[in-house]
Amino acid sequence: MSLPKLPLDPFPYKRDSRSRRISHDLADGIYVYVQDLAGDVYVLPDEGHVHAKVLGHGAPALYAGDLQMVSGKIIDITNLSGTFQFDDPQALRSVADRLVQLNFAITEGAVRFFPMDGSTPYIIE
Repeated sequence: MSLPKLPLDPFPYKRDSRSRRISHDLADGIYVYVQDLAGDVYVLPDEGHVHAKVLGHGAPALYAGDLQMVSGKIIDITNLSGTFQFDDPQALRSVADRLVQLNFAITEGAVRFFPMDGSTPYIIE
C-alpha cells in the first residue's frame, strides 16, 4: 500500500455532490477514483481536474486513478491522476484486490500502470 498523498493542487475544493463510494449499481462509464485513508474507493464521472473533488477539502488519498465500467465489470483501471500522481504499481494492484474483495469483476488485462517518468505503460494483471 502506498503512503498517503495530499493533492498536488492545494486548493481545498468542496467535495463534488456526485462523488460516492463505488457500488454495484454504478452505471457504465469512465470514472476517476480515489481511495481514502480507510481503504474505501470513491468515484466521480471523469471530467477535467476532478480527482481533488472526489474526497474534497484537500483530503489525502492512499491511491487514485481512473477506471471504466461496462456491464457491471471493470474493464480498465489505472493510476492516471494529475492531482495525485501515484507511482506505485503494487499499490495499484492493491486497489484492484480491494475491488475484487468487494465482488467486482475485473477483466483480464484491465489493470494498467502508467509510470510517472513517461516510460511505457504496462499491464499488471
